[in-house]
Order: sequence, then C-alpha cells, then structure tokens
Amino acid sequence: MKIRQIKRIFGGVLTGIMVSLIMVGCASSNTSVEGGTENTDVSSLEGTTLNVYTHMSQLVLGEEKKDENGNTYRDESTAYMKLLAEDFTEETGINVEFHTFNGEDEINKLLQVGDEGIDVHSALGWTIEQWMEYSIPYCTLEEGVDLYGDYAYSMPNDGKDIYCMMPGKTYNNAVVYNEEVLKSIGYEEVPKTLEEFDVLCEALLNEGVTPMVMHRIENWPLSTVKDFAAYVSGEKDVFDRMLQSDTPFSEDEMIGKTIKMYTEWKAKGFFEQEMFTDFGAAMDSVAYGDSAMMLFGSWVVPQIQGRVPEGKDPASIKMAPAPDFGNGSYVLAVPTDNWTISKFSPNKEAARLWVEYIADNAEYMANIGYIANKKGVEPIVPEIYEVVDAAVGAGTTQVMMQAPKTENTINNQSVLSEANLLADEKYVGLLYDSLDVTSPDSWEAYEKQVETQNSLYAKYKKELGVTWVE
Repeated sequence: MKIRQIKRIFGGVLTGIMVSLIMVGCASSNTSVEGGTENTDVSSLEGTTLNVYTHMSQLVLGEEKKDENGNTYRDESTAYMKLLAEDFTEETGINVEFHTFNGEDEINKLLQVGDEGIDVHSALGWTIEQWMEYSIPYCTLEEGVDLYGDYAYSMPNDGKDIYCMMPGKTYNNAVVYNEEVLKSIGYEEVPKTLEEFDVLCEALLNEGVTPMVMHRIENWPLSTVKDFAAYVSGEKDVFDRMLQSDTPFSEDEMIGKTIKMYTEWKAKGFFEQEMFTDFGAAMDSVAYGDSAMMLFGSWVVPQIQGRVPEGKDPASIKMAPAPDFGNGSYVLAVPTDNWTISKFSPNKEAARLWVEYIADNAEYMANIGYIANKKGVEPIVPEIYEVVDAAVGAGTTQVMMQAPKTENTINNQSVLSEANLLADEKYVGLLYDSLDVTSPDSWEAYEKQVETQNSLYAKYKKELGVTWVE
C-alpha cells in the first residue's frame, strides 16, 4: 500500500492551513539546539527546496526486481521515501530533492568544504568528533530519552546532545533465511542451539545448497561478527571488553571465540566457496534458494523478498533469532533510520520538519522494515519480526540493547586503529582470510595470525596507556 493512501496516521500534526506549528521534534531549547525553535511557521517555508542525501537508493528509486525474462527493473511502488516526500510536499509546501550516495567519501568531501547544498543526510560511520564538526545537535540526550527511551543512548551523542536522530527501532543481525529451503529438507524453523544449527548446515550442504552467504568480496559484512560476539558472550559491550585482556583474539576470549566460530564455518564449507560479484548477487542466491541463510539485520529482508522469483512467495524470506551459543539466545535491539542535519544547511527548520515527519509516520517505518519508536506514535510491527517477536514473547530469546559508545569503546578503537586492525574490519578479516579453504584442516596460519594480532594489540594498548574503565 502506498503511503499516500493512508493520510496521516499521526493525526493533524501537519494538516490544514498550517499557519503555525507546535514544537518541532525534541528541539525545545534554542540554546541546546541550533536551528530548533519552539514554534515553526510552516507557511513561511513554502517553496523551500530541501536537499536530502541518502544511501538508501532503493527507497528513492524502488527495489530492484526481476521480470519474467530475468531482466532487472525498479519497482516504483516500493520507492517509499519518494512517496513520503510527495505527501510531505503536499502538506507543507516544502520541496524535497533527493541525492543518493554510495560511500561516505562522496558526502564527506562536500561537508569538509562547508557545502550548503546538503540539508539533511542519512547514516554515516563517524566518530563523535566528526558529528560535532559537521552536524548540529538534534536535541539533548535527556530530551531524546524522554521521547525514545533507552534507545536514545545508542544514538550518536557526546553525553549531552544527540547529533543523529534515529526515530525507528529494529532487530539487528540475526538469521535471515529462506523458509522454503529449510522446509525442503525437513526443518520448520532455525535450530535453537549451535550444535543443531551446525547439523542443519551439514544437511543443506549435502543437498547442494550453500548454508550461509557471507559476501566476502567486501569487508563490511564482517562487522556482524561484533554483534554475534555479544550473542556468544551474553554481554552487549563485548567489543569494549577487549580492553580487559592483552590477548582478545585467542579463542578463550569472546571476540576471538566468535571469529574462530565464523572461520570454522568457513572450513566446513558453510559459507559460499566462490565470491559473489556484488551484494545483489548474494541476495539473489537466497531469494532463489541456492543459499539458505544470511547473518544480517532486518534491513536485508525486504530487499531479498523483492528478488524472489515469480511464482514464489516473498513471505518465505523470514528472520529468526540467532541460536543459543552457550549463554542464552539473544537478538540485538537498536535505534535505526539515521538522520542528521548539516551544520552548513540554510534550511535547518525545514530539515527538522522532514525528520519529524518521518518519525511520526508508523506506516512508512513499517514499509521499510522498521518499527516506529517515538513516544505517542502507535507502532506498526512488520511481518518480518513475527518469528523474533514470538521467541521474545515466549521467553526463549532475550532482547539485548545495543551498547552505547563509551570511553572504553573509543579507547578500544584507538588501540585497534594504532595496530592497523580497525579499518575495513581487519581484526576479523585477517583471521578469517588466513584459513585456506583448500586445506580446511590446517590452522597453522590462523594461529600465527592470532599471535600477531594479540601482540600488536598488547603493544599499542601499553603505548597508549589505556585500560578498562568501570
């Protein structure tokens, strides 16, 4: 259903003549939030053109799908952000011009020269210093907690102000799977324990199906290891806790144990043996049933569903909690749908209206696979969460909140950076790649790499003089 068919789930917030408006979002203080005013006269903003930069091109152009001849096309009915913008313009008179970007470098270059052509943009993997340099505070942390609960602590903040508003919530990095494939070998669900999960993967392999897709041609998929390490340990701040040891990559440490688990899956042939050309091809393999699963977040589910071939049910692509790795079954709950107002924007009021328009639209959130999270907005839970919600409701899976960035996070990142292990997830990739799939029983190179990384970590931890802070 198109967003415009449900005219304003959140009532009369932006309807009628709009001569004057209520407080915009959580910006209640002119002193704490640049460009935030208690009352915004929307009529004064009519005709403004808002430049919105997003990395989610499929929400502007539509999901990539294949026709009956196997040709790829864009399904404009799924261009949910574009449809939302049309409603926004109709109700406010503010025009939205979209710009899509693929990597941070594209937008960083513009911000570094103070380009006024960027008003609001979506997620970037910045340090807090970068947020403070290029963005205005969206609201105070206290205001964010009032509207979004504990999820606010996981939004980019300096302990006082939030710099990136994340109005939705999602379950991150679990098991995304093709239900039809599992049922074809007698499984009704994803197994609940690691041992049973490995048995499933063996059964899939015996049927000529790739159990899991890693998409190793790029480095970012390796970031899932950090979340799975939290599931392995039962500790949400397991990445930070690397600082408690000088040997965090050894298999008796939780990060090391998790990387070893991934590499063992590789040795057993549970991941693809040949690299995919791109992530689209990797998703196609799950959509078409050539592969069974991916260890990613809910964001990938609608994209795979859109690739399911004609005659197959897109709803067969589901998401389940990760197995119990020994310390309980968990699913990570995180704030999502990141939006930031550029410090150099000449249209800060209009930018804030756009972000709040998103936050107040539960239908839009559900369409893109997220759950509206702002206080006062009735959430719509997408079908993709049904299996996860059932497990959480039954008490067999626990919700783990994403750990906030702390001094320990920054210090651990500094150690890894100095050791040249942070960028491109090298602390995972160097170990994972050290195992030769043609000699899966030989772990000599892997163990040597463990020693090298432990040595580097201990060296730079000592040089930087950082330790775990309680």
